[in-house]
Amino acid sequence: MALERLGQQGLGFTRRRVLTAGLAAPLLSLPGRHALASSATDLQLVLLADLHSCHKNAPALLAALDLALATRAGVPTYILVNGDVFERGNAVTLRSDGEADWALLKALRQRAPVLINLGNHETALIDDMAEVVRRCRAIGLTVLSNIVNPRTKRLYAEASLEIMLGANRRMTVVGIATDDMATYRAAARPFLDIPQPAQWAREALPVLLAETDLGVVMSHAGVAADRAMLPWLPPGSLLLGGHEHLHFGHRIGPTRYLHTGSWARYLTIAEVRFTRGSPIITPTEITIDPAGPADPGLAALREALFAAHLTPADREVLGRLPAPLDLRQSAMFLTREMAKAAGAGAGLISNTTLGADLPGGPVTRYDLDAFIRFDGGLLRGEADAAACETIAARCNQDDDRPFPRRTGEYVYAGDIPTAPVRLATIDWVRMNAARYLGTEAVRFEPVSGPGIKALAAAALPR
Repeated sequence: MALERLGQQGLGFTRRRVLTAGLAAPLLSLPGRHALASSATDLQLVLLADLHSCHKNAPALLAALDLALATRAGVPTYILVNGDVFERGNAVTLRSDGEADWALLKALRQRAPVLINLGNHETALIDDMAEVVRRCRAIGLTVLSNIVNPRTKRLYAEASLEIMLGANRRMTVVGIATDDMATYRAAARPFLDIPQPAQWAREALPVLLAETDLGVVMSHAGVAADRAMLPWLPPGSLLLGGHEHLHFGHRIGPTRYLHTGSWARYLTIAEVRFTRGSPIITPTEITIDPAGPADPGLAALREALFAAHLTPADREVLGRLPAPLDLRQSAMFLTREMAKAAGAGAGLISNTTLGADLPGGPVTRYDLDAFIRFDGGLLRGEADAAACETIAARCNQDDDRPFPRRTGEYVYAGDIPTAPVRLATIDWVRMNAARYLGTEAVRFEPVSGPGIKALAAAALPR
């Protein structure tokens, strides 16, 4: 199907060829670190997604990136940010107009060209996606998206980009958005016309990736849509997932499908080597330690913003933990309290309701808000054996499970429901029961009492 015909059908995408020399910024020279350039690597892609105003991790993320680039000096580098840089529920982000997030993006651009795919949280602070695109371009970012502006009937940005890698090779990068309008702020929805991701990919990807040496798709549409896209990718492609805060990798021959986690917990670098056949993609993951080496400029900005924008209420110490909890441990703490408060056998919380981990030591209201992104009242329902079996298969998908058993978003459950049991959850799970639980058979009813943030605050050790 011709490119023009696809555009006329409203599936909207364009091609644009950009020479590497027109985008590339020199890699930083880091004194005291020895370059270990690998002659076997032709290209490296730094992969990030779902950052969500990761203020506590961002300085350490940047320091880890500098070290990684220093040990791979001379290798052409691009940084791919697959959506959701911002977080409206973060008080510092909201009150500072996202200053720390824009500073992180600027810092990344100083290190290498940055390609950003628009996610649903790019309108966390700005209602109009056109303004988001303008601000991104103003700091030198290249924006990709298949979102259409309904006022102009044109794409907000190019949906695809061709980048020349030397004289003979090219990489094509494509950006795809989620069409789940409920995940965009209500104020932004009138400015968005978003095609169904799998349908758009079926029509567009065979055309866009037909003649490229390396196809890279940034999909912020989630696992269900990505699963439908995979057959349309040429062998040796890279599909970077996002939106559902997942952390796993899957391989189909030489093709790689990666979800790189959220809140800057990890930094993933995909090294690419071109061969006579399909490209060979080798991902390396670096775990980010927020207490480790940090970029001094970003760390100083973070502390200045905290000092300027956190109120006494934000700083209130709600409790103390003897040690930090990772996300699963934090989730288990919450689901146990939900079950206890509702008189239930198991508590269920949607994984994307949760954000940052709970820290060790004092836990402030700001920390709790970063952990529980959206408050909600408790619901309770009775699940029979059949419903329990279906729900149990979808719980706690942060384990190492086979790709066919992954559903995308999931629920954390402190105690996996394996028998007829009373369940406690929140309204977001009830409204999306088919997606989260795999069944709509459980009838949930409200439980009187505090919401889940108040439950968690009251349960923290004093």
